[in-house]
Amino acid sequence: MPARLTFCGAAGGVTGSCYHLALPDGELLVDCGVFQGRFDGVDGDALNRRPLPFDPARLSGVVLTHGHLDHVGRLPLLARDGALRAPVVGHPATLDIARIIMDDSVKIAQHARGEPLYGADEVAELTRHLQPLRGYGDTRTLGPFTIELFDAGHILGSSSVRVSWRDAAAGADRAILFSGDLGVPGAPIVRDPNRTWDADRHALDWVVTESTYGDKQHTDRAATRAAFRDVVTRALRDGGKVLIPAFALGRTQDILYELDGMHERGELSTRIPVIIDGPLALSATAIYRRHPGCYDEAALAQLDRGDHPLELDGLIAARDAAASRRAVDRKGPAIIIAGSGMCNGGRIRHHLREHLDDPRTDVLLVGYQAYGTLGRALQDGIDEAYLGDDTVPVRARITTLSGFSAHGDRDALADWHAALPLKPSALTFVTHGEPRSSTAYADHLTARHAARTHVPSLLDTVDLT
Repeated sequence: MPARLTFCGAAGGVTGSCYHLALPDGELLVDCGVFQGRFDGVDGDALNRRPLPFDPARLSGVVLTHGHLDHVGRLPLLARDGALRAPVVGHPATLDIARIIMDDSVKIAQHARGEPLYGADEVAELTRHLQPLRGYGDTRTLGPFTIELFDAGHILGSSSVRVSWRDAAAGADRAILFSGDLGVPGAPIVRDPNRTWDADRHALDWVVTESTYGDKQHTDRAATRAAFRDVVTRALRDGGKVLIPAFALGRTQDILYELDGMHERGELSTRIPVIIDGPLALSATAIYRRHPGCYDEAALAQLDRGDHPLELDGLIAARDAAASRRAVDRKGPAIIIAGSGMCNGGRIRHHLREHLDDPRTDVLLVGYQAYGTLGRALQDGIDEAYLGDDTVPVRARITTLSGFSAHGDRDALADWHAALPLKPSALTFVTHGEPRSSTAYADHLTARHAARTHVPSLLDTVDLT
């Protein structure tokens, strides 16, 4: 029997990453994230509550590509009733991040309407199974599978995962690479996605690749940095707020890095107060400080000069609810960074309720906005925003800064793919994108790089032969 691959998430949409790989003598799961927004017309929460399409007790292991919620948010469901018996492995930074993400999900659920997806007991049980690998290049055997991590350049600890096994019937070794989320070459702090492969040792039969921006090109970093500086300068001049719905992992740290650079280069007339509103982003920034081994050369050089790239003079940490309320009521110019990144929950909604009707306000969308989220609606130009029981007119300036994205655009993804050690018959599954993006990227790979591609749908199962 050949290996069978089931697309349990991130097929037909961006969120819910989860891939199940099965052999007769073992099963492997790559990621287990939550769905967000709407997925092919179905509410993400409804999808999260569907029974898992596999038995957690049969898993030989779980491997994580990185710690974002849409890659780890359903993990505690595996441990319900003690079903999970296998290790959950990943880069040490990824497991540190996954812990705080899952804990935060439980805290948020306590204040949300409806039945929580899981509770603290499931998170505690899942945490017992976490086993960090030594880092990139480390290998681990999980049942019949051997896994190896490679830097994906997306956030701290993010990995592409190569999975190999012995196909007894064919008398050959087989291998598949899961890209995870691929970062932007030249982005700050983390290194670029790995493009150095041993053609013999790392040869691939299949690839599962993301396509979040598979039909788009990002604005270059210099232009994005200039646009960001203009917004901050305007806020200092007119006393407005700059609201940044930021993903706690990755974008928050990038923004701090860019602001620190602007001050160091003397590009701002004065310091603007910067508020990080939320314990998750603050805890994530602390994790970034603990793992300088993931930094790129520029960030390491900055450390050597005694200037930590994530330390900003005058930074205000709003960790508890009282500090968050003070941030909402603060007068005068300020940059407020708060979750969630797609505006569907979290403290950013309090700031939007207070400031969206003020034409001096700038809302900067610096990450991907999934279909069906408030962030996507703002991006698409809505006139009114529904925030709880309130309807707020949108008079603020809404700006998308794609150059701060943590996902590579079409050309960056294709360049990464072109460097892979593919066997002549290799097949690439294009996932983790809205249908238009995935299809466009698959067509691009075929037309420009002669790649064999397939765009699967949610819950499709394929035999890897």
